[in-house]
Amino acid sequence: MGMRIRPISLTVFTTIFIAIFLILLFSLGRITYLQVEKLNSSFENANQQQADEEIDAAIEESMQIISKKTEQMASWEEITQQLIDPTYYTYWYRHRAKDNRFISEHILDLALYDENGDVLSHINTSLLPEHIKPILNGHYIRISEYEPFVTVINAIKDKNSQKILGYIATLNRLIPIVVTRHFSRVDRKTLSIEIDQTDRISSEVLKNHLYYKLTSAPYTEAVQAEMTDFLFRLASISAILTLLIFPLAAWLVSRPIMEITQHINQLKCHPYDPVVTKNQDHLLITELDNIRESLNSYHNQLNQVNTSLDQKTQELQNLAQIDSLTGVMNRSAFDDFWQEVCHLFENSNSQTCLIIFDINHFKALNDTYGHQAGDAVLIAISSLINNILRSRQQLFRLGGDEFATILIGCNHRKAMQLAKQCQIAISNYPFEKHGIMEPVRMSVGVAHTAPDDDSSLDSLQWQADVAVHFAKRPGHSNIVSFSAELAKHAQGLYSNRTHSVVFEAISNGNGLVLHYQPIVDLGNNKPVYYEVLMRILHDGQLIMPSHIFPLVEARRLEHDLDRQIIRKIMADLKDHKIPQGSGVSINLSAPSIIDSELPNWLEDFVPFMSDYKLLIEVTETALITQLETARNNLNKLRSMGFRIALDDFGSGYSSLRYLGAMPVDVVKFDITLTQMADSEDANPILNHLAQMITESGYILVAEGIESESTVAQLKQLGFHYGQGYFFGKPSASLDQITDNNSPANFSA
Repeated sequence: MGMRIRPISLTVFTTIFIAIFLILLFSLGRITYLQVEKLNSSFENANQQQADEEIDAAIEESMQIISKKTEQMASWEEITQQLIDPTYYTYWYRHRAKDNRFISEHILDLALYDENGDVLSHINTSLLPEHIKPILNGHYIRISEYEPFVTVINAIKDKNSQKILGYIATLNRLIPIVVTRHFSRVDRKTLSIEIDQTDRISSEVLKNHLYYKLTSAPYTEAVQAEMTDFLFRLASISAILTLLIFPLAAWLVSRPIMEITQHINQLKCHPYDPVVTKNQDHLLITELDNIRESLNSYHNQLNQVNTSLDQKTQELQNLAQIDSLTGVMNRSAFDDFWQEVCHLFENSNSQTCLIIFDINHFKALNDTYGHQAGDAVLIAISSLINNILRSRQQLFRLGGDEFATILIGCNHRKAMQLAKQCQIAISNYPFEKHGIMEPVRMSVGVAHTAPDDDSSLDSLQWQADVAVHFAKRPGHSNIVSFSAELAKHAQGLYSNRTHSVVFEAISNGNGLVLHYQPIVDLGNNKPVYYEVLMRILHDGQLIMPSHIFPLVEARRLEHDLDRQIIRKIMADLKDHKIPQGSGVSINLSAPSIIDSELPNWLEDFVPFMSDYKLLIEVTETALITQLETARNNLNKLRSMGFRIALDDFGSGYSSLRYLGAMPVDVVKFDITLTQMADSEDANPILNHLAQMITESGYILVAEGIESESTVAQLKQLGFHYGQGYFFGKPSASLDQITDNNSPANFSA
């Protein structure tokens, strides 16, 4: 039994409720405050970004002004004359060059240079260098005493020949021009340089050394003020609500509830005393007062109830139709209810659905974990399904691991939804608490009648059986709804003729025929192994596996069929029907692979291993449940001398997972992968997959080869061996498919 939760008093509950309310209120305020801070940060980031953009634009505009002014000066006629005849350069520099009528106030100095970059004449007061590097146009920035100076160099060309006569260089103050630009986010008064000295930097580097403050943002400040005011109002309203609502609620609710509690305790202490209601005061809340009156009325009626003999008899009859383990209705109750449904709705158009639930691999679970764990699974699953069913819908245990429910007036869509809900509930249930460490899965078959369906209700059970059978088969959904297509495929499964013939073949081997298909070396096309394929011969006709295996799986006869096939293979080996030096590939079913007695079954093959190579093929389906048991069995078989092949690789659930987890020597690519060899788009995928598996040390076999072009492609991809109609169809006579030469060796 689970631990019982101790009840708490109303006072404690109210206190906890108030505390939770205040915590939530505080959390709301905290979240709002953080959002305000985040909003402020966003505003600041936006303002900073806008300020950075303004600085960038101001510097760019300033540099353009300086460059344009220098370019204008380079076009002066007298500057060209100085370059042609620099005799009076010193006089021109001192009396004309710095005339404010020609230059701007931000230009501190200028100088003229010849075509080699040498100054025309040395002047002691000049702030510019005596030599510059000849360039057409350019500038550089240096910082001195926390102020940036821009040196602009402009080439001077002859107007006619466009030959470079020399250069003009100007030294300019940058900040006075920058502060005249338009700013909305930058406080121009705070614009300054953070370093005192550096030489030859670009304008981009200069921006990194600029310092400035942002101007105030009225909109941002207004929003911040509004948000702060909102927080204050929220806190005030919350405080008022706390002080008013909770005392009022305590007066209107807590006090009447405590009175009702006292009244119930009084009824418990005096269960046989009638309650007098005339002198009782009314409670403040009408609903609570009605509850007290209802309790009084119920108490008085309960004192007058006497259980009759008919009621006892009915209870005993109900118990006889309840499953003792799960508590749901049993098979007897299902049969009675089904007959009643068929009788009532025989001529009705009401929609009826039958759902059958079947636990996958339940016998294996029982054998592995014990009947106690199996019973726990049945109880849990019945409880999960019952919780999903509505009040008037009954769950029946038909026997073993099979449950069913009948839905009256339920359409197909709702029935499928209910089935999916049950699947989800079961898949989410923690079965590991019962000691079961693997997933428990359920197969569900759904059959229904439509309003315009003339078929009898009696066929629903057959249809549901067909649906649940296909739900348990690989490649199908775990939930299958019956359809006419399923009925066509199930003809062999539910045919009386097929029943008797298959049971006869499994019981004593009558009609069981082994066919062999060669697995050949792609290098020389010689048979290496022969895969054993089973058929049943009856009245001169072969019953194919597509009709045999559904019946075997439905009746769980896999063990018996495998044992009978093993006996047949043993007889063929003793009669030397299989060429010595070759091999035999044997398919085993999932139940046989996880059977602990499997190594004992195959001990009789050991004496033949000196003349034959024996391969056990196992599909991914066999590895889905009880992975550890399958691994142990396969390791034992390998130690006995068998090789292990993973069959139908690429067609199952998680091929690479099982390849890495299981002791496997050979990997047989499914026909769907083999067909990718002829596709240019899919070929690289197959190439990398084959290369990875080959480099891991496995032998590759391709199934379903039907053309020579496919063989050529597979050889290039690194496949060792192949199988398919191109090399030979399955045949009961090896003489039809065996090459005259000796078989090739099939070894890693």
